[in-house]
Amino acid sequence: MTRNPAISLCMPASMASQEVHLWHQPLWPADRLPESLEKLLSPAEQQRAQRLRGEAQRIFVTVRATLRTLLGHYVQQPAASLRVCNNPDGKPFLDAPHPLWFNVTHSGAWALYAVSPAGELGVDLQQMHPADPDTRLRMARRFFSSEESSALGRLPVHQLQEAFFACWTRKEAYIKRHGLSLARLLPHFTVSVEPDQPAALLATPWQPEDLNRCHLQDLPAPTGYRAALALASTHPPALCHHHWPEPDTSHGLPHKSPCLVAQ
Repeated sequence: MTRNPAISLCMPASMASQEVHLWHQPLWPADRLPESLEKLLSPAEQQRAQRLRGEAQRIFVTVRATLRTLLGHYVQQPAASLRVCNNPDGKPFLDAPHPLWFNVTHSGAWALYAVSPAGELGVDLQQMHPADPDTRLRMARRFFSSEESSALGRLPVHQLQEAFFACWTRKEAYIKRHGLSLARLLPHFTVSVEPDQPAALLATPWQPEDLNRCHLQDLPAPTGYRAALALASTHPPALCHHHWPEPDTSHGLPHKSPCLVAQ
């Protein structure tokens, strides 16, 4: 397989059928972004990157190039040759005969990638920007189900900030697992909101069978962030966390090659 000259990692050769590999990546500042990353993008992606400016361009190039590097490794094909397409609601998928599902999210200074052969999945990461309790409850009434907004309103004020983002990440991960529009679906199902309790899908009137075939789980996240995973599976997956290193700007390579840690 042709390797990415900008990124060289000691990566796992394969995944077990019920594994999900999660890659946590600090988003490189613009002055540390290796130029060779853009060469990994498809012509359409390069054109899109050229239309962007500043931080939006940096994030797009970093995320797409990293995604291609990961997928290329797992399917044993050159990263630049992969056909990464989007469904009508924007969810990317691999146009190839490989039993591999993936999803990407980024917020603030971090990106998170999930790759698995276990089934369709969605992942979400959110930086918990501060807001007063009244603002959070108004947003909950606007975007969440009535059950979720009521549950948030019953929590102590000191829990409301994290509970709001626990609910949001759980909901968005579930919607992304289906590859559907966020705004269209947000109020039409219910998840648990307590930040210190396990994530759970509580009601899905539009897709009731998901109660028995979709696994919802909180994920470790950097301080000040919440993250969640939704997977089309009846069993909890084996999670393997991998931390993507920052580059050595003198050579365009990471400082070190980390190893996977199973959880």
